[in-house]
Order: sequence, then structure tokens, then C-alpha cells
Amino acid sequence: MAGLTYPPTALTALKEVDQWSFDVFAFHGATGEHALKFLVYDLLTRYDLINRFRIPVQALVQFVEALENGYSKHRNPYHNLIHAADVTQTAHFLMLHTGLMHWLSELEILAMVFAAAIHDFEHTGTTNNFHIHTRSEVAILYNDRSVLENHHVSAAYKLMAEEDMNILVNLNKEDW
Repeated sequence: MAGLTYPPTALTALKEVDQWSFDVFAFHGATGEHALKFLVYDLLTRYDLINRFRIPVQALVQFVEALENGYSKHRNPYHNLIHAADVTQTAHFLMLHTGLMHWLSELEILAMVFAAAIHDFEHTGTTNNFHIHTRSEVAILYNDRSVLENHHVSAAYKLMAEEDMNILVNLNKEDW
């Protein structure tokens, strides 16, 4: 697991990552409150996607740290980085235990982990309807259509527009 130094308690907690009973809250504590960073890195390593897609490790670490910061931006008590880690682990569990991972390409597995990790990035803790009715900037930007969902994806891709966080830099145009 080159690239990140795992706290010993995190390594112990990761032994349960393939189980439905995985305790994301305990894992969050075991990682020094960086559950998303260590989980994403671990899953991309397990699936050998870092090597397969030549993801720059430093960019990956910086990207996921920026994700964690974005999940903490609005101090949202639910749609936070623990929730993102939980959804990411659940996606892994479902791919593993349903056999879905045998039907997906490596690119699709990368997309599943990526999508789970970013799915609520910078969530405000309010609903789309709230944004639409208050005429928030984000509602106006996305013309009242899937306001938060569009923002989560757009904001994550804006991170990757930064050269030092572009985890997909080595993908060919078609895969991108």
C-alpha cells in the first residue's frame, strides 16, 4: 500500500471492508477522521485501478483530501465524508457479493468507486426544492434541474481541472 501510511488501527478496521457489518464510524476514528481518503485509496489499490489507469498517487491523495474538505464545507451532519465513505464501502460490498464486479470492466469499477466517493460532494444539507424555491445561485446555475446532483459532479470535476488533482490524467479520450 505504497503512497499512504495507514495507522495500525485503520489496517485492523479494513479487515472488515468486505462485510456488510463494516463499521464506518469506527474506521473514521481509526483513520484520524479520514475515512474517505483511506477507503478510496484502499479500494483502488485492491482493484488494481491505480496501476491499471496509471493514477498518480500524489494526485489521488490530494484529490480525496479535497473531497473530504468539500464534504466538510457546509458542516452537514449527514451528507458528510463519513456518509461518502459508507456509500463507497457499500458500493464495494455490492460489487463483491453480487458478483457484479465480474460483469463490469475495470473502467466501470473505477466509475463506481469514483461516483460513490463524489456523490454528495459539497452537499449543503438542503434539498433541491429548497434551492429552487429560494432561487439559490446553484439552482439558477443548473436551471432548477437536478440542482445538487449537477453540483456534486461539476464540483468534483472542477477539482480534477487542477493539474495536481487530476486523477484521470492518463485515461485516453474515450475512457475519460
